[in-house]
Amino acid sequence: MSGGSLGPLMLTVMFTLLSLSTVFMALRFYCRSVIVKNVGSDDWIMLVAFIMAWGMGVTNYFHVYYGTGKHTVDLDYSNIIIPTLKLWYVYQIQYLLALFFLKASILSFYRRLSPARGYQMAIYIVSGVIVAYTFAMFFVNVFECPKDPSRAWAPTFPQGCNDLVVVYYAMASFNILSDIVILLLPLPSLMKLQVNTRKRVALLLIFSCGSVAVVASIVRINALYKYQTAVLTGGDIPYIAIYILLWSQIEVNVGIISASAPALKPLVRSILGGTSFAKSSYAQGGELGYSGNPSSRHGIPLHSLNGSVAQGVTTEIQGRERNESEENIVMKNDEMIRTVEVKVDLEREGSTDSIRQLEFGRQ
Repeated sequence: MSGGSLGPLMLTVMFTLLSLSTVFMALRFYCRSVIVKNVGSDDWIMLVAFIMAWGMGVTNYFHVYYGTGKHTVDLDYSNIIIPTLKLWYVYQIQYLLALFFLKASILSFYRRLSPARGYQMAIYIVSGVIVAYTFAMFFVNVFECPKDPSRAWAPTFPQGCNDLVVVYYAMASFNILSDIVILLLPLPSLMKLQVNTRKRVALLLIFSCGSVAVVASIVRINALYKYQTAVLTGGDIPYIAIYILLWSQIEVNVGIISASAPALKPLVRSILGGTSFAKSSYAQGGELGYSGNPSSRHGIPLHSLNGSVAQGVTTEIQGRERNESEENIVMKNDEMIRTVEVKVDLEREGSTDSIRQLEFGRQ
């Protein structure tokens, strides 16, 4: 079969996803640095994953340039075999590291959702397994040709190299399993949040976006199977191979987008509120219940994310301004005094974690 190429489809999907990832990452850092004023470790780790995703994009662009996605009969293997093998060698390491930093960022974010000992221990265990797996697979891929790594892009490939088919399937299976575990890990804590049903459903929907990445991982296994079949039967290898690259790009970028969505919540609320989120929530009372009435004082319980609450503690916050304002409450010595009474509930284990940590990204 001659004519036709999947290259343009690959590039269109890839650069569309990379553009969306870029927008989400830019908004994420704007939100965390300008609105929240607190860039966390999960943000920096996700930035590394984002850079790796763009690195994959560059590699995949050259894959298409050298003919991946075209039919075998349309290619001159003598001119493309070495650069194509080099690109595959680089790609498999980029893909491994991109997924590692993506998962590491998500797990770093999860740590602030609840101080519960069992939950924190589960995060450490999952993190340890992922680090060990990535470390082992990195060396397996780098030294796929143990005696001479350069054989990985020699015309005689795969002579002198390990059979990585089993390794690829094992990697794909592990990625699916770990994606599912990471997707389910925060659900118990989210279900215990002391919020109304609408907000709980919204949070669950945001976190469930990660299921798209799981689907991409599953579809990628099917692409691996078709590629292996083509290799064994002498099929149209370059044309089929591009599906592996395509679904890998979808998996990584959808993961970045869905993992960045919760970080944009303060930005969304700032836009909907027509003013700064922090100012709306605190300076004007916002969710703390301030009504502008001099005699009105509200105690608002801030529940910890694991749902447990201890004795309430009441504090009084006063702010002074010398300029005129329509929000004057009490005038004393030419100063406007605004008083807001805040009731903070402390978790029995001494944690002050609340839903604010989810919204503000504080460690």
